[in-house]
Amino acid sequence: MNHLDDILQNVDRIPPFSEVAQKAMSLLEDPNVTAKDLSGVIQYDQALTAGVLKTCNSPYYGLQRKVASVSDAVVVIGHNTLKDVILTCSAVPYYKGEAGAGYGHEAGDLWKHSVAAAIMAKLLMKFFPGVDAGKAYTTALMHDVGKLVLSNFVRDEFTQIMHKVEDGTYSFSEAEQEILGATHAEIGAKIMEKWAFPPDMVLAVKQHHDLDVLMKDPLSAVVSLSNIFVVLAGIGSGIGGMATKIKGEGLKRFGIKSGNLDLLMAELHVEVTKAQEIFELV
Repeated sequence: MNHLDDILQNVDRIPPFSEVAQKAMSLLEDPNVTAKDLSGVIQYDQALTAGVLKTCNSPYYGLQRKVASVSDAVVVIGHNTLKDVILTCSAVPYYKGEAGAGYGHEAGDLWKHSVAAAIMAKLLMKFFPGVDAGKAYTTALMHDVGKLVLSNFVRDEFTQIMHKVEDGTYSFSEAEQEILGATHAEIGAKIMEKWAFPPDMVLAVKQHHDLDVLMKDPLSAVVSLSNIFVVLAGIGSGIGGMATKIKGEGLKRFGIKSGNLDLLMAELHVEVTKAQEIFELV
């Protein structure tokens, strides 16, 4: 049975991304924006304000003094970091409850996986000097957003999907495509498009499980690698987490060697430990 029509209808029902966050992000593109301008926008969303302040003051950012207001945050952590914080906090509502349960995620697991992938994307920037770090962070954070729509469909057709995976001829994503008519990566791209994210970010979400993704554009490669490394670290991967494999020639393209992998995994462990309060936003 092909569920594509029902799936696409569910994409249309996904609530819009926070207008306050979008306005704040737009303001932050202007290097001359004032703290007053920014706080004047964010103050109208109390949940976002609380999330921003809690996140800024978490051990992850290691600030020397407590941030007491959004205006203060602009000064203390700077525009680029504040973008990451705002987007992180704005994504929280979509990951509440049983998000991703059909993929074997326990409550909060999909969020933990997504945040860890965003952290890994930042760690990978040393190998991708031409990629915008903010875009990498955001795209990695949102790479599995399609699971929010496909979760129930996967749960309903789980036996059929796993039969195809277990016989060794299908990856999990290929089984999704065969049984449901779409993969979570494709549906995630449609959601990102609906939320008016830039085309290169939409493409990276769509391609993050492609077998040859490491030979494609650098942003897609970053997002795919971030996902893979977080799966290898055992952070909220759920069922079918290894739908994409690491190919040595792709890693060589970016100068990533086996020793680098060990160091990246160690760095991820340290950063994830510091990010516990961010995980607890969900």
